[in-house]
Amino acid sequence: MKTILLILAVVLFTSATFPALKKQPKRNHVECYIDRFLKTAKQEAKLYNIPVSITLAQGIIESNAGRSSLARKHNNHFGVKYRGKGKYAVYADDTPRDKFQVYKSAWWSYRDHSKLLTSKHYRHLTKLKRSDYKRWAHGLKKCGYATAPKYAEILISVIEKYDLWIYDIPFFSR
Repeated sequence: MKTILLILAVVLFTSATFPALKKQPKRNHVECYIDRFLKTAKQEAKLYNIPVSITLAQGIIESNAGRSSLARKHNNHFGVKYRGKGKYAVYADDTPRDKFQVYKSAWWSYRDHSKLLTSKHYRHLTKLKRSDYKRWAHGLKKCGYATAPKYAEILISVIEKYDLWIYDIPFFSR
């Protein structure tokens, strides 16, 4: 009996002294998505002057944090429509048979998204401060990035819910 009490005391002392040994709460799929693509979003921000928060929030929304069929099967994390080069996949979106770009990897999806947002149609947004995610969100909606009437508000909501805006502050974007 003394042995059992001694073992119990050691276990309780150890977990109280070393919190890392305690069972950590399970991270949800959105947090896992952020962890997985944060480094890529930061690299794209440096190269293309697109806020990390916008890139991650769009990826979360457009791919259901990587769980959509388009993201899982075709590595398209941003709902980018087919533009005439490479392979495409057909899904119902605005019409029953919309063509979406297929990518070799998620990285290529992130890179194409950056190139899309620096194309002539969206380029003026890159003149906005990277920390001004609200103006970016409204600018994307105004340019027609998505057809959802509340797209800007949805983006902003995701950014604020997961504190993605912090990665747009230069100190934290390293």
